[in-house]
Amino acid sequence: MVSRSRKGQAVLVLLLALVGGCGLPQEPAPEPVPSPPAPKPSGPIEVTLQGHRLPNADALLRAGEAAVATAIEQQRVARSGDGTVQCWFARVEAEEGEYYVPVEPKLWCGPIQVPGTGPAPDWIPIPVLTKGDRVELDEPKVPAPGQATTPAAEIVRPDGASRKPNAQNERNAGPGYLAVLPDDGKRSNVELGLKDASDVHLRDDFASVEGKGWGMPGSFPLPDNGGVLNPERGQRLWVLRVHVNRKQLDEELLSASWVNGGAPVPGIALDLPGGWRDLPKAQLPDSGAIFVLFTVPEQGGGAPPKLVLNTNVQSLLEQAVELPEGKPVYELPAVLRRKVSALKSPSTTQALSFEAGGSTGTANLTVSGLRLGWQRPVRQPESGKLGLISPPRNDRALLEVQLQVNGDGLPEDLAGYLTADRIALKLPGGGKAKIAGKRYDGGLFPTAVVYEVPADITSAQLTIDAGSVTLPSRGRLELAPTAPAIDLRLEP
Repeated sequence: MVSRSRKGQAVLVLLLALVGGCGLPQEPAPEPVPSPPAPKPSGPIEVTLQGHRLPNADALLRAGEAAVATAIEQQRVARSGDGTVQCWFARVEAEEGEYYVPVEPKLWCGPIQVPGTGPAPDWIPIPVLTKGDRVELDEPKVPAPGQATTPAAEIVRPDGASRKPNAQNERNAGPGYLAVLPDDGKRSNVELGLKDASDVHLRDDFASVEGKGWGMPGSFPLPDNGGVLNPERGQRLWVLRVHVNRKQLDEELLSASWVNGGAPVPGIALDLPGGWRDLPKAQLPDSGAIFVLFTVPEQGGGAPPKLVLNTNVQSLLEQAVELPEGKPVYELPAVLRRKVSALKSPSTTQALSFEAGGSTGTANLTVSGLRLGWQRPVRQPESGKLGLISPPRNDRALLEVQLQVNGDGLPEDLAGYLTADRIALKLPGGGKAKIAGKRYDGGLFPTAVVYEVPADITSAQLTIDAGSVTLPSRGRLELAPTAPAIDLRLEP
């Protein structure tokens, strides 16, 4: 038992210590030390969605892989990467525990390759739906051709496996593989193991495709240290090197009003043993070179691959040639199998005289451009919009002559659809070409006149044909040439 005196001494000592301590300088409190981040799990993990554990995570992955296997079988996408397609969860920015990982409400399945994209790994997202106490999968959101999708974060599986979505140096190409990638021209055909493909060429009035190289290499080195592409067992890898030009429609016509809602849009496709494959227009340059990589069955047999050029307008013109020889699959318009050089003429101008309302003057008719082809845009009389016309037979062609007329004192009137009839195209051997269509704006003369001509035409003459027209508001207009006709030379 402690005596009362000793207990009092203890209390006194404690009070003295407390009082004495009030006068001592205080040391600053140390900064709080942040807790170390939770270590990434090195073994199996719990996957959590919106704060709740996913008890059927493995079952969801298996269901997703089965759905993606169907898309691969239908060749809506192709196997890529190392050839193993699995479904994964993508991490989200949230607090992680030692053995649990918060994830997005979707699966990412791959790596696959979406037809028409580049060779980098693509992924198919599959939304995870929560319905009360049940968690199930929605339909796979298979990307459209040419539209790649990739998770932004690291992806994981319940067994603890993780990976970066883009970390893939081994690139295999399975059935239905089709990749489009730019060609910077730095590697020669010899370096890539390719052969010449100059016999492959297609053109219409709005685009052209010219073969530069082709081959079936055992592997293909991808640019920018992107790894090496190898075909899967049972598949043969094709490499087609082409130059594309989609800028053959005059700029001022692109924004014009068209009967079908817009200017013609050229399309390029492959007709393969496994089915039709459009090259996505977003992946095609306006003018430039590309590589087209695709697979065909090694023991497929059957028809050879075909390169197809078409124009999506109200009257579809489709052309196809076999690869790699460039042999036409069916008869093509003769004019599209020849190459036409630029205008060659000693002079592109013809002087003319005019008389209207008692006043006279002189002017110059100038040829500002030529287009020789199969389809040409002209003004439709009914709607006033542009539409395409074509000749009646494969041995005929359309020659578009673009015009400018300048002179002092010319009447101001909207009459291009009338004065076009006084601009004649004389054919070799005599005779005048039939006018097939016209383009005009608010001026006195047309901006272009389109004539029907033989497909093998090599020369012609353009002239003002002496005569008169009755203008809508200014009365009679007399026209006559005062200089020789303009020689047009159209040698291939």
